[in-house]
Parts: sequence; C-alpha cells; structure tokens
Amino acid sequence: MKKTLQKCVLSLFLLGLSACATNPPSIESPLIIPPSPIFTDPPAISIASTPLPSPTITETPVPTATPGIPSFTDDSLKNRIDQLAAIFIRQNHSSGLSVAVVKRNPQTGQLDAMLLNYGATAKERGKPVTSDTVYEIGSITKVFTGILLAQTVYYGIIQLNDPVQKYLPDGVHLAAYKNQPIRMVDLATHRSGFPRELGSDNPSDLYQWLNHFKPDRAPGAEYVYSNLGYMVLGDILSRLSQTDFGTLEFASISQPLGLLDTREVLTSNEQNRLAQGYYYDGSVASYFPDSGNMSGAGYLRSTLSDMTRFLIDNMQPDSTALASSLRLAQTMQAEGRNPGTGTSLGWEIDRPGAPSEAIWKEGGTLGFTSYISFMKDGSSGFVLLSNGQFIDNLASKMRALLDENGN
Repeated sequence: MKKTLQKCVLSLFLLGLSACATNPPSIESPLIIPPSPIFTDPPAISIASTPLPSPTITETPVPTATPGIPSFTDDSLKNRIDQLAAIFIRQNHSSGLSVAVVKRNPQTGQLDAMLLNYGATAKERGKPVTSDTVYEIGSITKVFTGILLAQTVYYGIIQLNDPVQKYLPDGVHLAAYKNQPIRMVDLATHRSGFPRELGSDNPSDLYQWLNHFKPDRAPGAEYVYSNLGYMVLGDILSRLSQTDFGTLEFASISQPLGLLDTREVLTSNEQNRLAQGYYYDGSVASYFPDSGNMSGAGYLRSTLSDMTRFLIDNMQPDSTALASSLRLAQTMQAEGRNPGTGTSLGWEIDRPGAPSEAIWKEGGTLGFTSYISFMKDGSSGFVLLSNGQFIDNLASKMRALLDENGN
C-alpha cells in the first residue's frame, strides 16, 4: 500500500498535478510530461585520412528555446584557449571540441559566457562544430540523476537514509552488511560497496545480480566509483514515476530548465547534429544506447548551449524553477575519492568548505568525453565537450588558466 501511494504521488507530481499535495511547495514548478521523442537511427559517419580542419572559433546563438545567455569577450583568454584546443584535437585524434567559459561580471553581478567551437563534427564530411552540435555526455548524466533524487527528497517521496531495499521490486532482496542496509545516499555517493560495472543492460540481469550480491564492507565506509550504483538509482526513480528514465529526466529537469537538446533519445533534428565519436586511437567509435540499465549512469546527450545554461543554473540555482533540488544535489553528503574531496548527489567536490571550493563532474563514453566545473562561490565555471578522449587533461589546464585570470 505504501509503495502504491509513493508511485501515485510521484506520478502525479511529474504530470504537474499540484493537487496531489495539500500544501504544494512554493519554489519548484509543477512539471509536464513532453510528447514522445522520435526514435530514429544515428547518422552513419565514416573515418578517413583527410587532414583535420583548422580549429576555428564560432560564436553561435543560443537556441530560441533556451533563455538568452549574456556574452563577454576576452581576447587574451580566448587566444590561450585557442592554443589549448588546437593541441588537444591534434594529440587526441578527434575532430571537434566545444568550450564554454562563464564568469561573473564584477560590475553587474550577472554571469556572462564565452562559447567557443573548434573543428568539425567528423573527420570525413563533417560539419563545422557549433554550440548546437550534439555530444554524448556520459557520466555527467549522474548529475541529472542526482537532481532527480533531490527532487524526490524535496517532495517527501524518498529520504536519503532510506534503505535501497524499500524501493526494490517484489522478489528482489538486497543483502545488508551485519544488519546495516545499503541506503539511497550510498548509491548516490559511490559508497554502496557495489563494483564499477554490471556488464549488462538488461533489467532482469540487474535484479538477479542484486539478489546474489554479498556486501563485504559496511555501507558508506569507502568510496568506490560505481556505474552500477547509478543503474540501481535510475531504475528506482523510473519505476516510482511509472515511466522510463529518459521521459522522467526530460520532464523533470531538461524541460523546466529550457535544455531542450538535453535528452536520452534524440529527435531526428538532434541526430542530424550529433557528432561522430572517436576511440583512443582515433578510429570511429560506436554510440551509446539510448535506453537500458545504464540510463541513470550515462546515456544523456547535450549541446554546448544547453550545458552552458545548465552550468549557469547550477552557479545561481535561486534563479531557476528547481532551486531547492539543485542546491541539495550540490550539498556534500560524504567524503570523496581522495583526501580533501567530497561527493554529493552526482557531483564531485574539491576543497569542500574552502573559499576555493570547486564542484565538477567528468563524463566519458566510447567516443566522447566531457567536463563541467564551477566555483562554489559562483565566480566562474567552464564546460568542455569533445568527440574524443582524455578531456581530463584539458580540464586541468582550463582550471589553471582560469586561476591565472583570477577566476
């Protein structure tokens, strides 16, 4: 009966029926489920030995569906990024790169952005990269999953300390460690004790694995990065909402924030703008699926325009319709992988509590890597989207470059 009520509450919440609660929250807007996405195959783009296009910079307008992003120019910073981008594309055997830098204007207090695009969407017959080029964003998907979890906490549907078992289907039993159950927060902070991968995209395999899992450490005791934990989290959120993860995410986050090119299943128009990804050796990579167990861990796609808006929204959450959920998702819940770091609901945190606290997330698929980072004080941030590998190398240089510029 309790699970049925939870499903009813969350389903009504997603459909925007505020009458579901006697005192609906005043900050976060009711949501509306969008029309069904269009299912079409991605374009076939082949590799060739033709020379890479010279890296070029283009300032592309933000899609009209997304609120306008104020821009700034900084020739010195742009020239430095140009150099880093040219080296990155050449060394990593890819063809394109998109970069956004966001800085707070000291005179106006508003966040301004510089959007830069380099190269082509593919090595052969590729189009120039623009701010509307679509990339796979990999594990940055986990940030969206963390925000979904934060929304259920905000609406009183889930508590972070609830045992995972409470939300599993009948017939699926997740063993505890010495009477200590794995909690929802343990899934979100990579402290469940689960391994990194399951190796299957089939829900029945996931449930079978959960039935046989024997924890060897106390939940919350150790950070071990786990896609599997986010697979379980995405599955729980989807079942509670009685819909698939892609529909849930788009209705709950992308649509309210105006990120209309950020979704799991691309429209035909978005697929025409999808870049070709490349493996470490520069050969053509396969695309990730657009549904499956890994949905909550890494199947979203996005553009530089959308990710810049998402960055700004997280830097100033009170200006959005999802303020409480964005803030909760950024709140440190446990220590991170390394000393002096933390983890929240999807985000990683460097130097938590310090004036230089930074919040970030990296993503990677077979053919794409991505990075988003911002200072907790809201002073600056950046986004990197690549159709190649090793984006972390560029991210460290970008962070140092912004530090040099006093941001």
